[in-house]
Amino acid sequence: MSAFIYNERYYGDYREHLSGYEIARWKALEHFITHVLKLKSSEEVLDYGAGSGLYVNLWEKVFPKAVLNFCDISPVAIEKLIAKYPRHTERCSLMSNDIANLGDNTFDVIVSVEVMEHVDNLALYLQDIYKLLKPGGYFIWTTPCANSLSIEHIYSLLTGKIERTSEGFRKWTWEDPTHLRRLKSIEIKRLLKQHGFSDVYFRFRSHFFSFFCTYLPTNRAQKLRDKLMTLDYSLFRNLPNGASMIGGAKK
Repeated sequence: MSAFIYNERYYGDYREHLSGYEIARWKALEHFITHVLKLKSSEEVLDYGAGSGLYVNLWEKVFPKAVLNFCDISPVAIEKLIAKYPRHTERCSLMSNDIANLGDNTFDVIVSVEVMEHVDNLALYLQDIYKLLKPGGYFIWTTPCANSLSIEHIYSLLTGKIERTSEGFRKWTWEDPTHLRRLKSIEIKRLLKQHGFSDVYFRFRSHFFSFFCTYLPTNRAQKLRDKLMTLDYSLFRNLPNGASMIGGAKK
């Protein structure tokens, strides 16, 4: 990932506020961590690719006993995180060469929200996270999903907007240009097992309501949009045809 690109984004209001998709993701992560993985007793938690701290309040809620740590490749993002949450200043660090130099076998949980699709070297990313985790620790991630028959997949297929990547994966050509890949859940499971992880869990988001709500007006209908987007996870989280996924795996 290029720090320059993300510095430019964080100089603006990139991922500064919760709305729409982010609210739905927040609710889904809260349920997944507390009811599926049941990790409230974790003591050391790292937000890997934390940006400017969009999910700090969520981590404080779902990991009430934990010491929270944050890292990112963007110095601008880290500066903004510290300015907003000075209580975490001593636990914020800048990554170097896409590596978080925070010590082997250090963390009970590593969360990485919407990062997997951006990293230049996917193997290095998974190796680093595995190294940082304590034995028995959990890696939790969210990322766009390429599973068949999501509305996004069908739309992209019918309009010819799916292209193969140099890694042999795929991406939708209409989405964020910094997205380097869109993985299927079966591909992530295979990669995780290759890197030593086990006990892989998935839940899915962005089925019908999230796609539909992107076309609703964003002023007076904002609260309605935000609420409707949470229904995909609430109603369909076990159906694999979501355009977004949440996962957990154990070291």
